[in-house]
Amino acid sequence: MSSQMAKTGIVFLLAFITGVNFVVFPALGTAFTDPSVFGLSSLQFGNLFLPQVACIIISCLAAPFLVNKSGPKIVLATGIALMLTATAGLWGMQFLMKEKEMLFPVLMVLVACAGSGFGLSITTLNPLAASLFKSNPSSAILILQFLVGLGTSASPLMMNLAGDVRHWMYVPGIIVVAVSILFTVFLFIRLPAETLFKLPERFSVPRRLWAFFGIIVLYGCIEGTFGSFGTVILKSRGLDNAGASLGLSLFWGGIAVNRLLFGIFMRKYELSLLFLLSPVAVGLIIGLLLFFSGAGAILSLMFAAGFFMGSLFPGAIGWGTVEFPTLSVMVSGFLMAANQIGTGVVTNVLGRFSDRTSLILQILITLAVMICALLFVLKRNSKIKEAF
Repeated sequence: MSSQMAKTGIVFLLAFITGVNFVVFPALGTAFTDPSVFGLSSLQFGNLFLPQVACIIISCLAAPFLVNKSGPKIVLATGIALMLTATAGLWGMQFLMKEKEMLFPVLMVLVACAGSGFGLSITTLNPLAASLFKSNPSSAILILQFLVGLGTSASPLMMNLAGDVRHWMYVPGIIVVAVSILFTVFLFIRLPAETLFKLPERFSVPRRLWAFFGIIVLYGCIEGTFGSFGTVILKSRGLDNAGASLGLSLFWGGIAVNRLLFGIFMRKYELSLLFLLSPVAVGLIIGLLLFFSGAGAILSLMFAAGFFMGSLFPGAIGWGTVEFPTLSVMVSGFLMAANQIGTGVVTNVLGRFSDRTSLILQILITLAVMICALLFVLKRNSKIKEAF
């Protein structure tokens, strides 16, 4: 199958299904902690995702070298196969429910497989999307990341549709079927050898790429704070449990909407200044959260914060891809790892300060200002207008 349209459709469908597959374990949190199902303690459930973060970081950093040696199709197929194995293994655990002492170790192994598969898949998918739209790689990466985000929001919805927590096995079962079908189709497409996936024989990580790395670590800290402690922060501002959950959903929705709109309109308009000033908007919005207490205002601010954050991560990958065309796959893996490092650090550190939400918000404002300053430093003598 060599049709350009078919390749494009399959690549973007893979992005969506990768997002769905990635969050199947977090989506089953209620089943994992329910005494009548898996019966994990809160400590076990918290530790369950440590190997996932570690394996994502390792696989994102390893993927560029693997792609350079074996090509994108083999690495992407390996990543999908690892995620498929993890989800199929999760589905099969319904037959091990009587062996309670085995559940947690097996889940740890499956989560590690899912993290490794996600790192390999997403690191390869970013430059693959860019290679399909050589005239506007940043736009392609933004839309691809929008689809990944859309996928991550679909898995929790599937758990709600499953209804009773005892029907948890339908979630991984449906995902296994969907991924298997798409994976089979993917095996029949031909991906040409692209220079985007080749690394120079001798290279070192450019200093400017380290600056991108630092920006995304800071971005990961902000995203991770809202992802892990968003409901805690919103409840401290006066929202009830339902309102806090809605606020967090609006935050992720704002990110998704921004990536879609940015990806569409940057083909027609020059949006580099909007991208550069987005962290300032995020900082101002977080600052307003310190002063507003009405539910309507806070929910609107959460959507706005997500909206202005939306383009920062995929936009940085797209800009880096244009800036370092001979290191495109390295840019993807490097920045994906940076995001996970920022998220992992903040998740483990902020637990000690979860009762000091005002201080957390002040720190986030500082991080947003630092991101903006670094972006403007990178703007000098750069190719940012080609990227946006």
